Amino acid sequence: MKPRIKGKFTFQSAGVLFVLSALFELFSINSQVPLFGNIRGGIIAATYHIVYVVLFFALGFGLFKARPWGYRLVFAATGLYTLDRLVYVLDRKALEAYLAAVLAKYGLTVGVSETGFVLKAVTLAMVLSVAGWWAFAGYAYLRRQYFQQTDNKPVKGK
Repeated sequence: MKPRIKGKFTFQSAGVLFVLSALFELFSINSQVPLFGNIRGGIIAATYHIVYVVLFFALGFGLFKARPWGYRLVFAATGLYTLDRLVYVLDRKALEAYLAAVLAKYGLTVGVSETGFVLKAVTLAMVLSVAGWWAFAGYAYLRRQYFQQTDNKPVKGK
């Protein structure tokens, strides 16, 4: 019987989901993003989306194939995502403009009191999202031996 590799199913599943995330991000390449106090489109938004497409594809491959660089990329991506979400939440002017544009697209107009509630909900969602990334990074740290394998065989003596 083959020795069971701890974390294999989790990391391979995450790898597949990261590749799917990259594809979804690719479909939204023309979508505007809130950055630096305003809603940005065009080349700035496309570059933003392409960075995430490349990051998610690389993470997906690195996790699925148990590459040592995939392990390091989990932490780099977690740091980048945390900074990105921090800028997103702290840039209230851009966030308010973005939410107003998104809600207006669906025919909704909101007043000041409703905007405050929506901003709190978005902030909570971002905090939970970042917490999920850090939890995954913690899991990767605990299962780091998965990334020290060659041809999906455990390293001897470990």
